[in-house]
Amino acid sequence: MEEMAQTVVLIGEWLLKQQQQLKQQQRKLEEKQQLIEEQQQEIEKLKEALDKLKKRSSSNSSIPPSADQLKKPSDKNKRKKGKKRGSKYDHPGKTRNGFGEPDARNRVTT
Repeated sequence: MEEMAQTVVLIGEWLLKQQQQLKQQQRKLEEKQQLIEEQQQEIEKLKEALDKLKKRSSSNSSIPPSADQLKKPSDKNKRKKGKKRGSKYDHPGKTRNGFGEPDARNRVTT
């Protein structure tokens, strides 16, 4: 009987140690989860600040226009309009007649 009592006591002590270790691990886990949540909130704040900085230009802040980043021309400018440029097919055309023949030529003598 005494051996069984000692075994029960040893098992009880072991269970208490295991419970204490479990509580410590749970506390550590809760601390880490809280730290992760704080870091996620900080990341969100930093992303918002970065977005605000990316969207800054001379039109919505006090920075000079020379600091604006160059943007590629939009596709709207590249699209062709309805009519082509230049004269139409079989257009009679008009040209200048020019000056004709000069009356006299000046020679420079040196």
